[in-house]
Amino acid sequence: YQVAYWKTGSEMDFGMFGLGDTVLASMPYFGATYNVYCLTPQASPESGMSMPDAVALTYGGSNVESLDLCAKNPLAMSLDQAGFEEVLAENSASQMALFVERVINHMGATVPAENTQSLNTLAQSIVGGEYTDYSMVEMASYLGSRPDWVKFDTQAKCVADRAVDPSVIGSAIGWTCSQAKSFTCEEVWSWCQNNTYRIADFVFSRYYDELTSDNPLVDCDFSGAAIFASSELYGGWTGSAQCVSGA
Repeated sequence: YQVAYWKTGSEMDFGMFGLGDTVLASMPYFGATYNVYCLTPQASPESGMSMPDAVALTYGGSNVESLDLCAKNPLAMSLDQAGFEEVLAENSASQMALFVERVINHMGATVPAENTQSLNTLAQSIVGGEYTDYSMVEMASYLGSRPDWVKFDTQAKCVADRAVDPSVIGSAIGWTCSQAKSFTCEEVWSWCQNNTYRIADFVFSRYYDELTSDNPLVDCDFSGAAIFASSELYGGWTGSAQCVSGA
C-alpha cells in the first residue's frame, strides 16, 4: 500500500502511495508526537502509469483524485474563521461540504441523506458561487436559522469529541471542573468514571447547561475537546447517553 521507505533499491517499487509534503495532522504515540502526511500516488517503474489508477482500472473502479489527497483535512480544521478560510483556500466544494457538515454536527444537528444535495449546493455556492464572500459568522448564522434541510435535535448535548486524543480531553476536564459552580467533579457517577470520554460527557454536558448558552460553536468547544452532538451521534457511543446531563 505505502512505499517502504526503510528499504532500498527495487524493494521501494511496490508501494502504491508515497508520502507527500503536506502535514495533515499530528498524533501522539507513546510519549512522542508524529506528523501525519498526505499520500501521493506512485507511478509504475515499468509502465509509468499511476499504480492506484491501474488497480482501479482492473477492478472497474474510479481513479484516485490525487489533488484531494494532499488537501487540508476539513475534519481537523478549527471551527472558526481561520479554519473556514483554510478550507476555502482549497477551492474544493467537496472539502467545503465536509467542513459545513461538521459545523452542522457541532450545532447538534444532522443532514438527512435525502437532503445531501442541499448541503452540496451550499458548499458549491461558498466556493465558487453567490456566497464567495461568506464569512464563518455568516455561514453559522445561516445554519443557525435552521434551514429546512437540516435536522436539529432538541436532545443534543455537549459531550467529548471521540476524534480527540484522551490527553486533550483530560486537560479540558480539569479546566471545566475548576470552573463549574452547579456541580463538582466528585459527583461523577461510578459507571462513568472508568472512561475519560464518559467522564467528559458528564462534566461538559452539565457545564454547558450551567452556561445556558445558545452558541455551541463557542461555548461547547473546550479547546477542541468537545462537540455539541445530536442524540443520534452520542447515542452510538458506549455509555455516553447514561452519563450526560438529564440522563
